[in-house]
Amino acid sequence: MKYIKISNKNMKLRFHGCDPDYIQSVCHSSCCNSSKYGTMITIHPSEECKIRELGYEVSNGLLVCKDCCVFKKEFLCSLHNTEYKPFGCIVSPFTLNSNDTLIVRNRYKLLKCYEKSSGIPAYIAFKASLELLFEQEYYKTLCDHLDMHDSDIVLPIKNKIYQMLHDNDAIKKSRIHGKT
Repeated sequence: MKYIKISNKNMKLRFHGCDPDYIQSVCHSSCCNSSKYGTMITIHPSEECKIRELGYEVSNGLLVCKDCCVFKKEFLCSLHNTEYKPFGCIVSPFTLNSNDTLIVRNRYKLLKCYEKSSGIPAYIAFKASLELLFEQEYYKTLCDHLDMHDSDIVLPIKNKIYQMLHDNDAIKKSRIHGKT
């Protein structure tokens, strides 16, 4: 197990939850669309085979897409709640900064679902992401801490999950810096 710090401030940023009605009528799954760096759906090397089995192409750790994710159908993810949904999609709202602190990815603060004064805290809005990152007991510990305190918290994360976060971020950074 590795230990990482979780930013209290970031976990309390407010977002609209990802319910299907909101996705279809308001945000149109904008998190799945292209950013200024193009569409970057990371596919961890451990997931490439299963994505290729579905008939999709992966190049340099990224799903080959044009302006939006190829999994997107009528604004909803066709792989949602399936074993095929990539790790990078599920945990997309979060990243580890250079100090190994878990924060909300900056691009999420540019999306329609970011609601500075309303909405719900990120640790609730992106519950599925955090449940994948942490074992259930640690997710509960995180929520209890955030409900009662204004300080950061340090929690254990499985080595494999920690490594996948770093690997996926390295893939994105290499694309941003033109190395793919």
